[in-house]
Amino acid sequence: MPDAFAAAWARLDAEPWLTAALARIPRMEPWIRRQQLAVAAIAAPTGGEGLRAEWMLAQFTALGQEAGLDAVGNVLARMPARIRGGANRRQILITAHMDTAFPPGTAMTPQPEGRIWRGPGIGDNAAGLAALLALARLTAEAQLDPRHWPFRFAANVGEEGEGDLRGMRHLFSGAEAGQIAHTLVLDGPGQGLTTRALGSRRFQVEITGPGGHSWADAGAASAIHALARVAERLLRRARNELGVAACNIGQISGGGAINAVAPAASMKVDLRAAEASRLEQLAEELRAAVEEGVAEENRQARSGAVTGRLESLGERPAAALPRAAPLRAALEQVEERLGMTHADTLASTDANVPLALGRSAVRLGAGGRGGGAHSMQEWFDPAGRAPALRRALLLMALLAEAGI
Repeated sequence: MPDAFAAAWARLDAEPWLTAALARIPRMEPWIRRQQLAVAAIAAPTGGEGLRAEWMLAQFTALGQEAGLDAVGNVLARMPARIRGGANRRQILITAHMDTAFPPGTAMTPQPEGRIWRGPGIGDNAAGLAALLALARLTAEAQLDPRHWPFRFAANVGEEGEGDLRGMRHLFSGAEAGQIAHTLVLDGPGQGLTTRALGSRRFQVEITGPGGHSWADAGAASAIHALARVAERLLRRARNELGVAACNIGQISGGGAINAVAPAASMKVDLRAAEASRLEQLAEELRAAVEEGVAEENRQARSGAVTGRLESLGERPAAALPRAAPLRAALEQVEERLGMTHADTLASTDANVPLALGRSAVRLGAGGRGGGAHSMQEWFDPAGRAPALRRALLLMALLAEAGI
């Protein structure tokens, strides 16, 4: 492998397009910022990414990329093979998710505060989408031969919330899935990266019962009372351990009136763990809490009975990029050349899908600084964006040139 990288670096150092592209990245910042602000202003709740997808499709097309939508709404783009002949069947996939963690109707327009911009989704993942377009522009303007530089770009759907990584699952189950040699996921600000996929399982607990009047039917089995018993048992069993496991009740709903015994109640639960075995343990603890909570409510009830049901809303498998993976070695070579160091985080991202399939993948920060993700106070500062984009571009080039 060292010999392969040494030969690849020698060839890359003689590539005028790469030298020019790396030098140009800082000068592109005004254009990149315009793309980021424009895409951030387009609402894209999970499952409703259509308008943002249309915008991304138009941008790829304007850059000279051959672009289109697939069956689930992902936007796919690559250099047209007609530039210098046929395309390479081996692909290096560069992706960024389009959806946001905010419900329909959320005001999405970013607001300036000096150099900083504030607004929901401005960093997660408008920063990633802007980086995706910047890399697409650099490779398009160089008119690279797709036989030798097999870059494919994807703005994908369904990464947030209950999207269950729908876009990436589709990409890795389709006819071209076997052609993907490496996947680079651009997600969020910063220069960090993720080679360890945090596993998660999401459930909805539903309780139903006869309902009734709060006075005339006092003591009747209540769906809300049962749900409270379930929640109490779950939180007592599934303890949060920072960096190891987490249990979160994210939504609760139910009942009809303050003076009515609730006939229905539900809650959505997010379970996360670094190890698959710990994740399964959390799921078992949730199942036990539902059984015990429902049974306890029925024992205490003067009349009627409630029933409980546990529905799976999605699963993100835990996985990791092997220590000996060529992608990891290539990344280390690139960061050494750029004088960068990274924080390798444990996170749940689009990279979960390929990593769980034993495929080569990494999540890369798209540069700049940011915070407040998934909140209305989210912010982004573009300072320091260029190093992250240089890292991504140089990694793409090294992987292609080394043929690993």
